[in-house]
Amino acid sequence: MMKNGDKYHCAVLGVSYKTCSVELRDPLALSLTDSTAALDSLCSLPGVSEAVVVATCNRAEIYVATLYPESLADTLVNWWAEYAKVSFDDIVPHCYYLTHGNAVSHLYSVVSSIDSLVLGENQILGQVREAFRKAQNASFTGTLLNHLFQSALALGKQVRECTGIGAGTISIAHAAMELCRKHLGELASLRVGILGLGEMGHLAATTFAAEGVKNFCFFNRTFEKSREFATRFGGEAYALERLPYEFARLDILITCASSPDFLLKAPNIPNALQTGVLIVDIASPRNVDPIIGSYPGIRLFCVDDLNKVVERNRELRRQAAEKARDFIENAAGDFKDWFVSRELSPILARMQNYHETVGQMVLDKWREKVGAEEFAILEKFEDELRKKILHVPFEELHLMSTAGIGLESQLILEKLFPSKDIEKHFRS
Repeated sequence: MMKNGDKYHCAVLGVSYKTCSVELRDPLALSLTDSTAALDSLCSLPGVSEAVVVATCNRAEIYVATLYPESLADTLVNWWAEYAKVSFDDIVPHCYYLTHGNAVSHLYSVVSSIDSLVLGENQILGQVREAFRKAQNASFTGTLLNHLFQSALALGKQVRECTGIGAGTISIAHAAMELCRKHLGELASLRVGILGLGEMGHLAATTFAAEGVKNFCFFNRTFEKSREFATRFGGEAYALERLPYEFARLDILITCASSPDFLLKAPNIPNALQTGVLIVDIASPRNVDPIIGSYPGIRLFCVDDLNKVVERNRELRRQAAEKARDFIENAAGDFKDWFVSRELSPILARMQNYHETVGQMVLDKWREKVGAEEFAILEKFEDELRKKILHVPFEELHLMSTAGIGLESQLILEKLFPSKDIEKHFRS
């Protein structure tokens, strides 16, 4: 864990819908699903002091605190390739690696949802909050990442409240519904299956119900959950095992379950089956074997296919995103100021302590030479004089530190303002 005196920096390694296909994102995101195991392995790497992992349907990212941000990239990519059991050469061209202020601004853009497939979508803030909570509760974060993620979550909330970026926006589930409507027209009379009844499943059910759909089929590992959804939205409840048998009766299947393996596999669906089912797989990793998409009568789409659907929404939200960037820029500046002051604090404290000690030494000489009233005046004079003397050096040090005052300058200051045995310097 991070030591207060150490100069750790933040870095992020990731892939997103912008940099690679869902086929490559799947195993990388899957490797981070068990975040505790992934974080434990990450923090055992040389150079990694703190870590947080974020995995959504659109991105997989690793945030670390390290003393060596510039030299850590290959170490992290090698770790990820081995941990996810994919080829190093396959993922290198598709990864982005950002350090220092660029890493900070990137996280701020993510939580503000201006880096999302659906500009202004609301799920990402909760997903990042949960990822940070898990890492923090398991003691994989320290001073740097705690401050970074806490400031990011506060910013994400502020952007939504002040820019209107989330007003009227569409979710991934809504984009999936739009895609279905584009291909099938009116949806109200269709039979819609939803596989996976977590947050995304609830959004999907709510979205299709708003379009007038009442003929739902809910599939879940826990049958009670399926029955709960059927009671609320109408339709039928099924255990997960019933999906292959009910598949041919569906018009639409939305899949959004959390699973390391395909839940709808090619052997479950005969190639010759003429179904006409439209499948939108918005899970990460995917729930549906992509081979099924080649079967006659089946149209299979994944989250990457939603790009065109959400393009109109992206244009509508562009102005709000520009406002969000102003908030991000200001927050990034605040983080830099905090980072600099954290590094500078020990030196400022040393200078402050030195002048207080010297002032007290001088006052002690006069304590018995003047009356109580006069001594109180001297104490007030010493306090005001010390603050005036330190004001300009403190301001200049803050300015210098934004560019890095350097190890040599720090050593000089530490020598000029010793923290121990100050009296001996005056005696000598």
